[in-house]
Amino acid sequence: MTFRFPYPSMRETFDISAYLVLGPDDTHGRPVQDVVRDALRGGVTFVQLRAKHSDSGEIIDMAGRIADVIAEEGKSDTVPLLIDDRLDAVLAARERGIKVDGVHVGQTDVPADVCRKLLGPDAIVGLSANTTELFDVIERMPAGIIDYIGAGAVHPTATKPEAQLIENAGDDASSIEAIARLCAISEYPVVAGGGVKLADVEPLARAGADGWFAVSAIAGADDPEAAAAAMTERWRTTMRSLPDGGHGTRHAKAEVGATNVGPEDERYVNTLAQLTIWPTGVGEELSEYVAEVVRVIRESGIRNETHAMSTELEGDYDDIIALVKRAAFVLRDHGYRTQVSLQMDMRPGYRDQMHRKVELVDEIIRENGRERSHNR
Repeated sequence: MTFRFPYPSMRETFDISAYLVLGPDDTHGRPVQDVVRDALRGGVTFVQLRAKHSDSGEIIDMAGRIADVIAEEGKSDTVPLLIDDRLDAVLAARERGIKVDGVHVGQTDVPADVCRKLLGPDAIVGLSANTTELFDVIERMPAGIIDYIGAGAVHPTATKPEAQLIENAGDDASSIEAIARLCAISEYPVVAGGGVKLADVEPLARAGADGWFAVSAIAGADDPEAAAAAMTERWRTTMRSLPDGGHGTRHAKAEVGATNVGPEDERYVNTLAQLTIWPTGVGEELSEYVAEVVRVIRESGIRNETHAMSTELEGDYDDIIALVKRAAFVLRDHGYRTQVSLQMDMRPGYRDQMHRKVELVDEIIRENGRERSHNR
């Protein structure tokens, strides 16, 4: 049974580029909600309440105060609030009408599939991993369970001393290299942290991470707003300096689970299109004419696959529309009456649907086959 959540889901729109993690142990005695307010004004895009030494009632009360602050700052539709580990507190808070958008769990916490089952399809579920082996386990997980991966620790950290360094890295350079390896193989958005400070933001962006998460660098700062503003601005500046505004460094993401949609991505709308273009009045054999259209598509640089009845395209909406026009005019400019059949699926925040849709169907078929074999 899942609990009904009265707020719109943020699974397709969340932004993990500037991710704040905090609890009462991290704020030097300041109310958690006050630090969150300052951090929001500094530009953080995601908030996780991690209160390891608080009981359920205290966590629920803190979540309520944080949710109120997010609402007061006008960011309830753009900044999610997650609770670390405590699925019980998430369920209770949501039952009380508190806008807690999901849960973040580790490999030894409540299993992610249980979290998804109890929270339902609207919740955000994050999962921690710090080695390529754990990433491999995650990639074999059924689609639709988790939405992003938290990778770390990048540095030794007093806020979570039990956390192992990422891939057991021995120094800062090897930590960043390990993050780059993990990002390169992940089909999910990756937010990296653990001892992260301002100087780490640019290397993490260049390593291919979808964002950074910080605890002490913001929650423990004398001026959380200024600290958050410096880190978010460094991230945005770095992303703008990367090829294609950072789009070229992004990785294929899972079908269910939103990619990072930060300020630099606001105008990008991932579009999966099925396109057929053909002339009329030229006889029954159309291959010669279709080949001219397909050549234009393949030379465009937009991801494409041609099948017997159509060509599939995937890319930004504006680029897809422009390509359809160019491809159609190949025949029109030769004087042929031209027919165009175009079907599009526009999903902001998603990537690699062309392959993941097929892979998801194959995964379901394999799973159903295993179930039938087991039941015989």
